[in-house]
Amino acid sequence: MRSLAAVAASLALAGCSPLMQGSVDTLSAALSGPPELVVTRDEVVARPYYQLRLDSPWGSAVMALGRVEGSREYWATSSGQVLLIEHGLVRRAVGFPETLEATRFVDGSADPFAAGLHRIADGATHVRELDWMPGYRHGVRLHSRFTRGGREAVEILGERRELLRVDERIEAEGGAFRTLHSYWLDPDDGFVFVSVQEPVPGMALRIAQLRPYRDAAQ
Repeated sequence: MRSLAAVAASLALAGCSPLMQGSVDTLSAALSGPPELVVTRDEVVARPYYQLRLDSPWGSAVMALGRVEGSREYWATSSGQVLLIEHGLVRRAVGFPETLEATRFVDGSADPFAAGLHRIADGATHVRELDWMPGYRHGVRLHSRFTRGGREAVEILGERRELLRVDERIEAEGGAFRTLHSYWLDPDDGFVFVSVQEPVPGMALRIAQLRPYRDAAQ
């Protein structure tokens, strides 16, 4: 199994399109006030890889799918940012000021993302643990409660979709960390098209599928 860093390195060696390079430059220049990232459907369709858009506190980028291992998807930029996403949830993140090392559900709490958020009961609760750097904070326990919303119209690259919204209110034990995740998903199969997540404190991410890997099975 290759590490997340290796995935990013292999993507960098393979080179990147002007769209990808522009996205990387935008992310790298975030602290100096990057211009808004504009991505068109034609640009996405013209590139031979699966893509998502990432908006973060440090800027925006289009990420390419570098590797798939079972249900785990490794999305990367050529400058070294990598997200491991599984069933719509960010499980690991490297190349950012904070590094999410691991995510795991504990205390007999089944993984609700693997089961599909379209099936989750309103008010369901789950527990997971995180490991992140720097400072190697290991086993930080998060308690979450899910709330089912209604269907909302979401536009991605000019295409309008009616998606089910599910919110996840998260609180770390001791109350040191509170956040809200929101997921917009296909109400029929649970595929997450858009999400707002804060995998670790200060890493607020918005992720939108531009050319989903899901398309490979369709």
